Amino acid sequence: MQFLKSSWLVILAAVIMITLYWFRPAGVAGPQPAPVPPPELGFSHAAWTTVLEKVIKEDGAVDYAALQANRADLDRYLGQLRATSPASAPHRFKTDKARLAYYINAYNAFVMAGVLDVCPVASVQDAYFSGGFFWRVGYVMGESTVTLNTLDQELIREVFRHNGAIHFVLNKGAKSSPPLPRTAFEAEDVLDRLEAAAQRIVNDERFVRREGDTLHLSQLFEWYVGDLGDAVAYVRKYNPRAAEGTPKVSYIPFDWALNGACP
Repeated sequence: MQFLKSSWLVILAAVIMITLYWFRPAGVAGPQPAPVPPPELGFSHAAWTTVLEKVIKEDGAVDYAALQANRADLDRYLGQLRATSPASAPHRFKTDKARLAYYINAYNAFVMAGVLDVCPVASVQDAYFSGGFFWRVGYVMGESTVTLNTLDQELIREVFRHNGAIHFVLNKGAKSSPPLPRTAFEAEDVLDRLEAAAQRIVNDERFVRREGDTLHLSQLFEWYVGDLGDAVAYVRKYNPRAAEGTPKVSYIPFDWALNGACP
């Protein structure tokens, strides 16, 4: 009897270990194109701009079919990210602005590549159990493996100085995410573009709208209250009319439907 009990404990322990291993962060390998050596100085995001110009439609949707048909530019940019990062080559990213631009572009490029890897899906939430799209898939950055959660919650947080507008430029591959721009972020413009993104989102009725005495807000304001602060005060800064008086706050359910047709 004791032997049977011990055997079941061993089996249970083995099942637990296998489960933990299977669901470990970065346990699923994301796209890993060949590394692309960086230019002599700095780091170029031109390949990412080329991708964005080709696949971002006027309404902000991503043309995944076009990207699937020709992903050479995306793979080239992923190869650049694989070869060089602020951690592996700090001399190429001498300012927080340079690091922040790199991390924003990398996050959005990884999401786009990750979607291609799981097509066809109706939502990134369908790809893996319990939001695994963001923590199970590992991407290579400076020859080190990172997940989207690592980028969002650790690396970006190290440099964005609690600027809540960062959440208005990171695209999660969902309809309720802020749409992707058609040009890459650069060190020279990243702070101005963050401010412009805040202005744009707060004045976009898909994310902020006033109905009577209720202020309806994207769930981004609820999820990232630690960075954005009081939602009404934040909205009032960029859209005083919407936050007039003392409105009640209601959050608009986040739509995780994919932000484009996935072939």
